[in-house]
Amino acid sequence: MLSFSQMQSQFQLQMQSQGLVLSLEPEVDPSAARVSTNESCVDPLGNNPDTGDSDKCGLYIEKNPHRLVALGRLYEGSTTVHNIPLLHDQVKVGVEEVRDANAPIPVPTEEVKLVGQTLNTFLAWATHLVNRLSEQVFQCH
Repeated sequence: MLSFSQMQSQFQLQMQSQGLVLSLEPEVDPSAARVSTNESCVDPLGNNPDTGDSDKCGLYIEKNPHRLVALGRLYEGSTTVHNIPLLHDQVKVGVEEVRDANAPIPVPTEEVKLVGQTLNTFLAWATHLVNRLSEQVFQCH
């Protein structure tokens, strides 16, 4: 299994190969997506301090058939994401691996609209587009 830094390096190389360059300097534009400093980023151990353990999952988008766009963790029992209440058909997830950076996420925000913007952060995802994965499936690339 790849370490977090290896996955991050792999993601950056993929983004660069597609002509998308990640800035090393922080954005100051108020509309730019930023990493939260309020402990709302994905816990590298896969645990949410508010809800305990989490389950590894595949994150899909609506296509016919549904298409896998990311791997992450499902945080059942959570009722909010970034202080915004989840709807009855939404769950809290943390994205750990991006499979399709240009895919639109099912529950976009002003800051985050594409899967490539979701790495290592929590967000709401449509419940029917989340599928629990076994350890073996999660580690396959």
